Amino acid sequence: MHSWELVTMPIEPTQQIAAAGSRISELIRRSDLTTPAVRLGRWRVRDVVAHLGGVHRWATRIVVNRSMDGPGFTKSKLDGVELCDWFDEGVAELVAAFETNDPDGPCPNFNPGSAKTVSWWERRQMHETIVHRWDVENALECTTPIAADVSVDCIDEYLDVFVRTRGKQTLTAPLVISVTEPPRSWTLVPADRPGRLDIFAGNSGRSTTAMSGDAEALLLSLWRRQTLEEADLQIDGDPAVALSLFG
Repeated sequence: MHSWELVTMPIEPTQQIAAAGSRISELIRRSDLTTPAVRLGRWRVRDVVAHLGGVHRWATRIVVNRSMDGPGFTKSKLDGVELCDWFDEGVAELVAAFETNDPDGPCPNFNPGSAKTVSWWERRQMHETIVHRWDVENALECTTPIAADVSVDCIDEYLDVFVRTRGKQTLTAPLVISVTEPPRSWTLVPADRPGRLDIFAGNSGRSTTAMSGDAEALLLSLWRRQTLEEADLQIDGDPAVALSLFG
């Protein structure tokens, strides 16, 4: 038995970060850090933790200083107990930064067209930590659910931050993606600029192809943690359009 419990509705990003960070800490302190991190190339559990801890410190610095000037995030070179302690310190510092700074306070970020507030970083770090929590759990064969409401929010953020403006999208035609519980859908349409997508809330009627399924499964497939077959997503219309999103 372990003390970690899934945080449920309503979504409280800082609490989610603390809970996911605690779960990761619990697992890595009693597991082999050289275990391969499935779906992450050559990475092992140690690499996931070293990366996530670096991202946490980077985000903390930006929130505290209200500036993106300075170096980006870097992976720690620590290992073993020292890495575990370092990771815990980073989670605590990040949580403290969000607890002591106004969520609506101004703060720059790297996402064009988004609100430049502390809460943007709080949401980004919640999703970063939860997805990597899943990575560690999956590697160690002890996955726990990502709550449906959190999964939906993560999908929404993924589409806005990592799909809409990245310039590397391969979607060939409009596509509707949706989850059944809680009900939510998005319409993705190739934009005039190559590699960009326009994203509309709901089914805009622009597409004849739709992809739907469980919220967590759709989230994990978008983050390339599961294949479409593993996620058991339903495709109505042209399968090639849905597959092109993952090209």
